[in-house]
Amino acid sequence: MSGEELGKLEKKMAQAVALILASGHRLPGVRGWELRRRLGKNFPKILNSLDSRLKQIGLRVKTVPDPEAGPKDLDRARFYIVLQDPLMLSDIQTLGYSLDELAILSATLAYLLAKNSSAPEKELVEMLETKYPRWRVEAAIERLTRRGYLNRAEDGVISIGWRTLVEVDKQELLKAFASLSPAETLEGDVGVSEGGGGGAVDAKEQGDSSQGPT
Repeated sequence: MSGEELGKLEKKMAQAVALILASGHRLPGVRGWELRRRLGKNFPKILNSLDSRLKQIGLRVKTVPDPEAGPKDLDRARFYIVLQDPLMLSDIQTLGYSLDELAILSATLAYLLAKNSSAPEKELVEMLETKYPRWRVEAAIERLTRRGYLNRAEDGVISIGWRTLVEVDKQELLKAFASLSPAETLEGDVGVSEGGGGGAVDAKEQGDSSQGPT
């Protein structure tokens, strides 16, 4: 690659980073069609080059396909920049989550995945309150919904949110829960990539659930 070509690629990668990180939409990330409009039809190759560059500093480009379009439709897919390597259990407190919240998230995601990605909130709460007080379950669901891990529809149905699609490795989650009994799943074992931004969190301990709401 000539110096001129390399310069053009560098400029295109910088534009891609700006588009992904400085999105003006309600949701973070950027759609493929927006990248195509700004970067041209070869935007997937530009993203591959950007991904290689980002991995040198512990980041990567993540592609989340549109659930209605499928993985081959890159124009409708959404692209994010996330952390490449998992975060450890000792990092959980820096993310602002309690171990109880991570355990509830873990059990909720496993349940939703088993229910084709959505379930009535009442049904979900009844399942979770076999392990935790109702007030704690409802507070956790509310917070996880605000953070984008869960989505609440007007008809009271809870589904998997955009942040879960970006930060949680569903295959690893399913593998982890395949080896657990129903009772054990509520103890929490979930991989989460904190990012918007990434990284993976493994929550395998349960926090104190005896305290009342503050």
